[in-house]
Amino acid sequence: MKSQSSQLMRGAALLGGAALLSKLIGTLQKIPLQNLAGDRVFGLYSAVYALAVMWMTLAAAGIPVAVSALVAERVAAGDERGARRLLRYAAVLLSASGLLAFAVLWAAAGPLAAWMGAPEAAAAIRASSLALLAAPLTAALRGYSQGRLEMGRPALSQLAEQCARVAFMLCALGWALQRDWSAASTAAAVHGGLAAGAAAGLAAMLILGRRSRARDRDRRRASASSAVADAPTEPGRVLLRRIVRVALPVAAGSVVAPLFGLIDAFTLPRFLQGAGDTAAAAMSAFGEYNRGVALLQLVSMAAGGAAAALVPSLTMRRGYAPGIDAESAARAAFAMRLAWWFGGAAAVGLAILARPINVALFADARGTAAMAVLGAAALGAALQAVSAAVLQGLGDLRAPAVHLALAALAKAALNVALVPAFGIAGAAAAAACAYGAAAALNLRALRRLGALPALRVAAAVRPALALAALAATAGGCALALSALTRGLAPRAAALLTALPCIALGALAFAAALVAVGALGPREWRALPSLAGSRAERWLLRLQPASRRTVESAPDSGGPPSAH
Repeated sequence: MKSQSSQLMRGAALLGGAALLSKLIGTLQKIPLQNLAGDRVFGLYSAVYALAVMWMTLAAAGIPVAVSALVAERVAAGDERGARRLLRYAAVLLSASGLLAFAVLWAAAGPLAAWMGAPEAAAAIRASSLALLAAPLTAALRGYSQGRLEMGRPALSQLAEQCARVAFMLCALGWALQRDWSAASTAAAVHGGLAAGAAAGLAAMLILGRRSRARDRDRRRASASSAVADAPTEPGRVLLRRIVRVALPVAAGSVVAPLFGLIDAFTLPRFLQGAGDTAAAAMSAFGEYNRGVALLQLVSMAAGGAAAALVPSLTMRRGYAPGIDAESAARAAFAMRLAWWFGGAAAVGLAILARPINVALFADARGTAAMAVLGAAALGAALQAVSAAVLQGLGDLRAPAVHLALAALAKAALNVALVPAFGIAGAAAAAACAYGAAAALNLRALRRLGALPALRVAAAVRPALALAALAATAGGCALALSALTRGLAPRAAALLTALPCIALGALAFAAALVAVGALGPREWRALPSLAGSRAERWLLRLQPASRRTVESAPDSGGPPSAH
């Protein structure tokens, strides 16, 4: 049991790391896309990408997770033939749903583009729909491998998919720019990368599956004479019903995640045109808005990826005893404190340094106000991502999806109210409010579960002082460096301003957390390779004398207590 648990933890870490790296590659590729193609193509790409992600989510509809769970159940019972049969049915089901989704999206590309307020996006929608011919089947194969605890194949397949997508996108972008294609044609060419990536992911699963198929044949021979092999075969329609029944709750949660991008894609261009912009200007403004969205996604992704490492330990402890024990509550409280610190620091830093970051990454300062507001939304996004992961680890799978759906409705309503008057800055404010609402609902759910202690004044004041130190350091550094780099090219000056300010602000924030007593030995010793290091001796010198004697003794290795 212990070896199986360690195998599960290693596999989850491998798959989670691959997913995080894949998302990082996918997010960072937006920077060269905007730099080379401009905001109008970037806006078209972002709008169609949000639609494509929703359709790919709908086509899979939670079935890969159901396949993983049901295959694991059969493998544990020694029913190798049943596991393979389940894969066949799931593959047929997902291939059919992918083909249907492709046909609908291809046929409805024109009306969908018109509803977006961007009729020129129809070609890009059709190009993105090609991915639906391969992506659902790949998802079924990944679910089968995960059910067998073979995480290497899905991890490598995800990386192959993302690398092929980005490589195709860059090649297609270079080809289109060299031949001076229109914005619509360029966006369509770039979206061909979705199909190239889906094909590469499927090819990786099939190629890497040769050794696994040889092992499967050996297992089937070994189980051919067993009692399980003689068990009655489950009728096909019953098996399909079981797959769908397990998949539906997962699908309800997974469909919610892409809603924010989809709501913006179908509302912002239309509202901007209604406020007097031309279709081209509205799409360019949508591209400027998505500059800040890319940074917000990086913050949310980093926070969610860090929290995902905590979920297996919470899940395993929940399996040992009912309810939430003291250690699980301490782990959950520690995760939320880290989310407050990380999200707050990101929000303050992005809001203060929005202009130099915008110019350094995207070549000009257009959309800086919206980026600053979206930077402030980083606190809510980080809290939402981490609290959702903690709730899932504690067994509450429904609440995070419901809360995010309610936040998406709030986002849509606020877009209606704010975008006509304030443009993309209004959309950014709507995102900040929506993420904050989702985070607040998740925190309330955690407090009801007993996973969070009551908020104390000292627990709020100490991080606030540290954030003030970060703001003073980053703001002062930005003023000084902007004066010193005034004679340089704008992009070089922005880069030489942003990077030192980010580094110094982070150091000031960490030092202030220690100095005010918010971060103590119990917390930093939970981080790898810090206990007993030179950095810890430096941190101990910063620690207030009143707490130094209490907390400087080594811990027994347990999680940080919730204080």
